[in-house]
Amino acid sequence: MDINTAIIPIMGMAIPIILVPTVMGLRHARLERELEHAERMKALELGRTLPRDESWFSPSRICVAFGVGVPIGVFLCAVAAASDSHASPILIWLSAGVVGLAGVLSGAVLAYRHFEHTANGRREADYAGPKPMVDDDAFDVVGSRG
Repeated sequence: MDINTAIIPIMGMAIPIILVPTVMGLRHARLERELEHAERMKALELGRTLPRDESWFSPSRICVAFGVGVPIGVFLCAVAAASDSHASPILIWLSAGVVGLAGVLSGAVLAYRHFEHTANGRREADYAGPKPMVDDDAFDVVGSRG
């Protein structure tokens, strides 16, 4: 059997093996885009955000940053100040403890207010207050000029 005669059946088998999965993959990607678009439109219609569209700096993460980040930063600064300073170590650690406690309490208060807010069914976008319901024709500026 010649190589030229063997290449024809091999190519005849390779086309469906390559072409069919490629076409099916493209159709599946199109369907996924259509479903994602429909989901996004429904979310916009309901005034919600999709999880992947939310900012990384959500209120709950900011609460954790205050409650954990501030005390860690304060105590690292206190360690550096106690090792390099000639000030009283009692004063350094007392002030670090007060500021660290304030950071933990601030984070706890923020977290409490955030979780109370979300438990009442409100979204994060409602923190500034709900948008007032106003009739579209209530402010007809051009028509009121005469």
